[in-house]
Amino acid sequence: MHRRAALVAALAGALPSAARSQAYPSRPIRLIIPYPPGGGTDALSRPWAERMRARLGQPVVIENRGGAATNIGMEAAARSAPDGHTLIINTDNVALFPHLYRRLTYDLFRDFAPVSYLADSPLVLGINPSVPARSLDDFVALVRREPDKWSFANPSIGSPHHLGYELLAREAGLKMVQAEYRGGGPALNDVLAGHVHLGVFTLGAVRPQFEAGTLRPLALLSPHRSDAAPAIPTTAECGYPSVVNSLRFVLLVPAQTPPEAIQALHAANVEAMADPALRQQLLRAGFDIHVTTPEQAGNLLRLENERWAPILPGLNIRLD
Repeated sequence: MHRRAALVAALAGALPSAARSQAYPSRPIRLIIPYPPGGGTDALSRPWAERMRARLGQPVVIENRGGAATNIGMEAAARSAPDGHTLIINTDNVALFPHLYRRLTYDLFRDFAPVSYLADSPLVLGINPSVPARSLDDFVALVRREPDKWSFANPSIGSPHHLGYELLAREAGLKMVQAEYRGGGPALNDVLAGHVHLGVFTLGAVRPQFEAGTLRPLALLSPHRSDAAPAIPTTAECGYPSVVNSLRFVLLVPAQTPPEAIQALHAANVEAMADPALRQQLLRAGFDIHVTTPEQAGNLLRLENERWAPILPGLNIRLD
């Protein structure tokens, strides 16, 4: 009799936890995208949100909160209730922001909990076809001979694209004229028009231009080739293994979000990313699937933070 009473008591004690787990999510989920509509993050997040809705049983409502290099959206997410009903997808470039910005209104490692990495979108060096270079080695040789003749289209100071170029310039000993733009679109347009010679682009954004021959790929800023464009060599293959930078998308929630909510989100994400139709859609858009555990995601964010700590001071980039 005592054993039966103990069992009943144990089950009763477990019920609140189980009930909480089953109750999540209890209402629509807000997904903050810290960029304006229509960019690469939208291309990943919108089809992903549809698969998550099917698995979580609640709508995933996207809210674009662009501005201040994603800091507006990050601050909004950090200040949200930590109940699992507010998510944010950003690139792990945010991990280097403490080294880049003098003032931030949030702390990535204090105010957020990682759920999973989602996908990678490689960055690629692309040149106007009028440039007489068929490879990265050819282009490096051109710039070394006539450094004042060649130019780089910088879409935004401190962006992954800019930092990827700076890594190459440091390793290859390049000095080029930098033309600054407000965003990747204008930068790409001027490279296509031949006003500027070199750009660093998101692979998914320029694959059509590569296929049409209006832009020539030199190398992916990646340690391995991409399934989305397997013919393009990597900077490592070209002799620059430390010139690595890509857009790696990570799902975050506010710190103190209940573990059962994080577990539910992670399980739904694993199922969503295993969907063959979604995988094919993302591959066509230039993404490589990259799913991790919450612990692995946290470790990768810290490694990214540590990787840039000794690099950024040498680049002399510091933003308000």
